Amino acid sequence: MKKTLIIFLVCAFIFSVSLVDAAKSSAENNLPAGTVIKGEGLSTLYYIGEDGKRYVFPNSNIFFSWYDNFSKVVEVPLEDLYEYPLGGNARYKPGALLIKIQTDPKVYAVGGNGKLHWIKTEKIAKALYGNNWNKLIDDVPDSFFTNYEISTEVNEESDFDPSEEEEQMPSISHNRGFKAKIAAQTRNRNEKICDRLESALNRLQKRLSLWDVALPNIGDHLLDKCYGLGSDGKIRSNALRSVKKVTLCHEGKTINVGIMAIGAHLKQGGTIGACADSDSTDDTDNDDGNDIDLSIENVSVEASANSATTTITTNKNADITVKYATEEIGTENYEEVTATGDNSPYLAELSGLSASTTYFYLVEATDDNSTATSSGNFDTAEDTSANE
Repeated sequence: MKKTLIIFLVCAFIFSVSLVDAAKSSAENNLPAGTVIKGEGLSTLYYIGEDGKRYVFPNSNIFFSWYDNFSKVVEVPLEDLYEYPLGGNARYKPGALLIKIQTDPKVYAVGGNGKLHWIKTEKIAKALYGNNWNKLIDDVPDSFFTNYEISTEVNEESDFDPSEEEEQMPSISHNRGFKAKIAAQTRNRNEKICDRLESALNRLQKRLSLWDVALPNIGDHLLDKCYGLGSDGKIRSNALRSVKKVTLCHEGKTINVGIMAIGAHLKQGGTIGACADSDSTDDTDNDDGNDIDLSIENVSVEASANSATTTITTNKNADITVKYATEEIGTENYEEVTATGDNSPYLAELSGLSASTTYFYLVEATDDNSTATSSGNFDTAEDTSANE
C-alpha cells in the first residue's frame, strides 16, 4: 500500500511538472494582441485580436492599407497558429482606399467598422482623394463584399473625411471595436482639405511604389490647391496654406524643402510629412533641393513687337542664361542674357527684337552638380506704331 502511494505521488509530481512546463511554453508563445502572424511555411497573414482570435487578411491590398511592409510579421509554428481560432476577415483601413465590385459601378469610401459610403460624383472623389482618385480604387470580389455594410451616401465634400476616419481607427483593434476610436483633431476647413489631400497623395505614392509605377502629374492637385503652385510654376496668392518650407520623407530621411522643390521630390517618391521612424529633421536640403537633379519645369514667353519676357521655373536654385536668335541655336549668331531672381521662377528680358518675327531660344540652367536645358520658339507682335 505504501509502495503504491509513493508511485502515485511520483507520477502526480511528474504530471504536475509537465503541466507547468506546458503552461510556461504556452505563455512564452502567447503573442500580444495587435501582432501580425503567419504559420511556418504558409503565406497567409493573420491579425491577433484582443479576443484571442486571428483575423485573416484576404489579400495584400488590405494588408498594405494598414502596413507599409512585412517587417513586423511574426512567423510561428503551425501548432501555435492553430491555438488562435479564426475570428473573421480583416477589412480595409478606414479612409485609406476606395472599393467597388465588378457587378456594380458604384465607388465606395471605406469608413469605420466596415461601413461603406457611396461617393456620388467624380468631383467629390477628387476633392477627397485628389485628381488621381481612380488609382486608389480596389475591385473587391463579391464574396468579400459581404464583410462590409452599406451606410450613408457622400453627397458633398463635407459628408466624409478620409483623414479623420484614419485618425479615429489607427489599428485593426480599433476598427473591430476592441478599442475605443480616437477623437479627431480640431481643424479649420482649409486644414482639413489639405490634410486629406496630403494623406491621399501619400497613400497613392505607397501603392505606386508597390506596383513600380510612376505618374508624371503626381501631387499636382495638392500643389495647386494647398500651396498655390500652378502648372506654370508660379506661386499664386490663393493657396490654402501659407508656408515657405514643407516637411517631406525622402529616401528614408526627413527633410525640409522649399515650395518650388516639392514637385520634384514627389515625382521621385517622396511623401508629405516626416518619416515614420525618424526622430530628427534635416534642414540641409533647403530651397536648393541639393539631393535631386536640376530640371527646368516650365518656360513661358510673353512677347511684344520689340521685346519679350521669359519666365523660367526650375525645381531648385540655379544660374540661368537664355540664348536667342532668328534661327535655331547652333551657331554663334545669337544674343545671350542672364536671368534674374534669387529663386525660381526666374525672369530674362530679351530686347532688340524685330516685329512679326519668329525667334528661337535655348534656356540653360546650371548648379554645382548638374545642367538642364530647354528650347523653343516664339513670335513677336506686329509693329502698330507705324499705323498710328
